[in-house]
Amino acid sequence: MKRHSKLARIVASVAISVASAATPTQAEHPSEASPSQTTERAKISSHSPAASLSHLKVREGLEIRLAAAEPDVIDPVSATWSSDGKLWVVEMTDYPLPKPGKTERHGRIRVLSDRDPSGRFQKSVTFADGLDFATGVLPWQDGAIVTMAGEIAFLRDIDGDGRMDTKQSWFKGFTTDNEQLRANHPTLAPDGYVYVANGLRGGTITAVDPRFDVRAAPIKLQGRDFVFDPHGGYWGSVAGNSQHGLTIDGFNRRFGCSNRNPAIESVLSIDVVDRDPFLTPGDAIADVGKSGFESEVHPISNAWTTSNLHAGQFSAACGVTAPGWSIDDASEWLLVCEPTGSLVQRQRLQWKNGVWQSVREANDAEWLASSDDWFRAVDLVPDVDGGVLVIDMVRAVIEHPQWAPIELKNRLDTWDGNDLGRIWQVHAADKPIQSVAVRSDADAIAAIASDDLLLRILASDYLHARYSSDVSPGNNTVEAFARILDDREAAAESKSRVALLLNRWGLLTPQQHTSLLQEPTDRLRAMAVKMRQGNRPDAASVATISTQMAMTADPALIVRQSALEALVLSASPKQPSDELVERLISVAHHDHDAPWIAKLLIAVPHEFASQLLRHLPTPQSTTFASIDTAVLEGWMRRVAAKDPKQASEILATWLINAMPSGSESADQSTQALAMNMAAAWSRGGGEKASLKSMPKEIADAIAKLDTLATSIATNDNHSIGTRLDAIAWCAKQPALHDSLRGLVDKSVAPTVRAAAYRALMQRDAEWTKQQVLENAESISPTDRVAIVNAVRGSVENATWLLNAIRDDHLPRTFVDPSSMDWFRKHSNAELSKLGRETFAPAGDVLAVLRQYQPAAQQIESADVVQGRQLFAQHCANCHRIDGVGHVVGPDISDSRTKTPESLLAAILDPSSAIDASYASYSVLTVDGEAVSGLLAGESSEAVTLTLPGGQTRRFERDDIEIFRASNVSLMPEGMHRVMNVDQMRNLIGYLKRWRY
Repeated sequence: MKRHSKLARIVASVAISVASAATPTQAEHPSEASPSQTTERAKISSHSPAASLSHLKVREGLEIRLAAAEPDVIDPVSATWSSDGKLWVVEMTDYPLPKPGKTERHGRIRVLSDRDPSGRFQKSVTFADGLDFATGVLPWQDGAIVTMAGEIAFLRDIDGDGRMDTKQSWFKGFTTDNEQLRANHPTLAPDGYVYVANGLRGGTITAVDPRFDVRAAPIKLQGRDFVFDPHGGYWGSVAGNSQHGLTIDGFNRRFGCSNRNPAIESVLSIDVVDRDPFLTPGDAIADVGKSGFESEVHPISNAWTTSNLHAGQFSAACGVTAPGWSIDDASEWLLVCEPTGSLVQRQRLQWKNGVWQSVREANDAEWLASSDDWFRAVDLVPDVDGGVLVIDMVRAVIEHPQWAPIELKNRLDTWDGNDLGRIWQVHAADKPIQSVAVRSDADAIAAIASDDLLLRILASDYLHARYSSDVSPGNNTVEAFARILDDREAAAESKSRVALLLNRWGLLTPQQHTSLLQEPTDRLRAMAVKMRQGNRPDAASVATISTQMAMTADPALIVRQSALEALVLSASPKQPSDELVERLISVAHHDHDAPWIAKLLIAVPHEFASQLLRHLPTPQSTTFASIDTAVLEGWMRRVAAKDPKQASEILATWLINAMPSGSESADQSTQALAMNMAAAWSRGGGEKASLKSMPKEIADAIAKLDTLATSIATNDNHSIGTRLDAIAWCAKQPALHDSLRGLVDKSVAPTVRAAAYRALMQRDAEWTKQQVLENAESISPTDRVAIVNAVRGSVENATWLLNAIRDDHLPRTFVDPSSMDWFRKHSNAELSKLGRETFAPAGDVLAVLRQYQPAAQQIESADVVQGRQLFAQHCANCHRIDGVGHVVGPDISDSRTKTPESLLAAILDPSSAIDASYASYSVLTVDGEAVSGLLAGESSEAVTLTLPGGQTRRFERDDIEIFRASNVSLMPEGMHRVMNVDQMRNLIGYLKRWRY
């Protein structure tokens, strides 16, 4: 499932000739294809299981075989094992949306069973049909928990015939605005709770079944995943933001994913976030794998991305799974699907520097890939003996029409393949398949201690469904589990599952918990120290405060981090003991370079933060110097947000101790830290106005920061971050020191210049406006953006800017297109009117636009071959498409969001809405040479322009007589004089359709 991603194949629905993207030479018409191309197309035109299998390439040493195919399974999107060894499959034949005029739904849950030695399922039974876009299934007791449009429901088989008899809605309110962005993958974790991926759009959730707790208000899921107790009672939100996919291993580590993010770990519990006003749900999760433009995929199919910029990257990542496949003692395998690239990628997963990290295998080929672009792996399921089941939707089009270019929204092949479906199995070569199942407590005891990962999963699932805190297992089971915990040879993952089961039932003894904290496996100790009463996500910790404090000194960072999280959540804000404060300071000193330790330290209650700041060693001590500045700032910000007066006292005391002889005599690092702490105090809520009621000593100590801030802001020996803090402090002074005017000089770092413009426009507006007008032609694009952003802070300044443009004191290119829209749509009626007038096209341009309007309205009949020739003739000097041209102007190769009308306007009126980054600049040298181009770089010594054709040229400042910005685009105006309407249609048709 995906968003902003790839289209499966190109079809006749848009009446265009198809060119094979897999060959260097593209045929404009099918009849021009080479014999080898024709043969390859003939192979791919057949999508039978045998034909599909012939196109699959898997990593050496592995074998891929068919486990199920149509009609036994059709359009599968997710699957889950039940403890009795059956595979429950979710089918979505209605994808991507209901067919026009159709109201019936065709979503289905199929149950596959009876595998033969080759692994092929011999039996397929329909458990439920007529479902409204079901997205996930979890077999549970005498039925299944199913996520579908807007709800989570329990579908029950009362009479035991294998078919649903009743439907009970459990939760409602999940967002349904897009079929790809809905709650999915209900997953039973080893802790006994069901976690659900929110689908990115979340919703406002209510429990509609009386078995669940009554809440005063619905739960909002924005940026969070969902959790509930399948036995009833608790339900709520947890850290996580997964689109389509969720994986939880035996230590309860949880990963999700989204289109551009192949693996996202839920690192912190959500109550850490909720107790800190400066944290958001996004602060509790982290990318495990490289995401977005840093990611890398190697498809062997005609992988076609609607965003050209996403080619060769993850653009539809889904179905991530990392259940604990071990490579060695230090790493595991993680798998993730990329359906638009027709592949599954394998990554090495390791714990490094306080975070889990996964890296693509060092291999040109992917773990599994197909040359047939109908192969659509969308989910993965662990199989017996370390194998994997790959859920293949088999579709021509995987892109949802909501994100397709306008001309591809009504494709004839939108539902092609919705009568097909595959489940592939990947195992070691020549390995017979042994079916597994857990049907009794005795089976579960044996399975949970076995070497087979799938058996251990099934054992956990079986026992969680059978027993709860209200219904305990027999003594034999409890005693068997006690023996597993005492067994030094038992696998750590088995012990983790056993411990979580016992704790869920309230049967884990204090002695057993203490023993877990002494286990040799780091991850087992980390799980144990984070364990909560009954595993409930919002419950109190099992470990005592003293135990948590002791575990923060564990040799392993993963354990120290888990212990600190438990400690932060458990410690009472009313009793910040000296011992605990000293322990936290010790952690801050010892693990100063661990990012999640720092985040947890900042999240302590504000009462702790104030005590920590008061108990810190002197600023000159080694311990103080080693504590991360971000932690110190975080503590100050927390205190200032809750008790500004107390924060002012702490800040003043710290300043006096840190700089007893005044800031002038303090070393640079102390000055910087003083500025950082003061900025944190201000961001938290500290205000200079409140100092009037404070003792004189405190007010004077903080007031002296005004001079220090000015000194730091104008001193390029300080870091940019500290200088930005100083400028922000200066902006709140009654009057800016004149020295800050020098910060808009070209020799100053761009980010500092931008901050200076903002401050000057707020506090020294008249001088700044005059400076802008006098230097308008030489102000760089970066500074223009900063100035425009600064004037947007007040209607008065914004009006001044528009009047300056209207009166030709500033070029219209001074404002970028998005800011033009901001002015046009401003809530102030007068400013909005002025914005529309200022940025309206000239009268003659309007007439030309009307004349050429048919060129944008009739691109279906465009001759794209002639359009390509016109592009090469008139546009390739500054733009590059399909290997032709030069990259000088903006990228116009991505047709996903560009409408034909917008392209027409940009061609006929190129200077009407130039992005500041692409404004033309002119240089007149002292020798009289005039050169125009785009500004590629600027420093105090030189200016570099990118010229039409792609070359760059550097001009030394001493050789420049005049340097100024032009009010026109580098793209020539008057294209209507060299192209008639038909030619314009062909050009726009090519720009929109060059890739399909």
